[in-house]
Amino acid sequence: MKKLIIWDFDGVIADSEKLWVSVWVETLQKEKNISLSINEKSDLLVGVADKLRKERLEKYFPGLNLDDDFMEKITEGEIYQGTNFMCPIDGVEEVMSAVKYDQCIATGATKEQHAWKMTQFKWIEKYISPDDYFTADMVERGKPDPDLFLLAAKSKGYLPENCLVIGDSLNDFAAAKAAHMPSIAFVGAEGNDTAEYRRKCAEAGVAAICATMPEVKLSVIKILG
Repeated sequence: MKKLIIWDFDGVIADSEKLWVSVWVETLQKEKNISLSINEKSDLLVGVADKLRKERLEKYFPGLNLDDDFMEKITEGEIYQGTNFMCPIDGVEEVMSAVKYDQCIATGATKEQHAWKMTQFKWIEKYISPDDYFTADMVERGKPDPDLFLLAAKSKGYLPENCLVIGDSLNDFAAAKAAHMPSIAFVGAEGNDTAEYRRKCAEAGVAAICATMPEVKLSVIKILG
């Protein structure tokens, strides 16, 4: 039976989630004089698209208006950070080259954002066609809703139960669960491999928790057969 691996991008393929969070934290401090605690950063910024970050912040801070000028500064900061500091997760290409299943990417970025990120990741095209990149602006509701993962499965011709999500955020795992897809929690990105985060991943119902890409490879084979 055919199987599909659905990769998240930031924090799984690219060690980049920390970069986007740092842009938001610094821009909020500079432009709005807002400082976020560690828990606030985790709850409001990690693992979601910029659109949802904006919505969460405006809801969390009554009266806060993150207008177009603010969002332009976010985009500028993300492009600078991504262009200068984004790098692949150690060992991820070895996993992509070794697995014998179909693969695609479903990311919380927009199509435009993902395009400039991919300028440094052209090697991925050896394993995943650009036609198989699914972005947040292709669906009405992004993660933690299941729409993006379901779109990826349907577009590729797979039943949800024959898909496996590899993500790094609780929103990935919530979306996978809602889509009736098993998921692997990759905790190898900076700051993720803690006892507390592993506990949250386990509570989210993931099929495996992996701190390295060799562990991911073994878990993929175990789960998909």
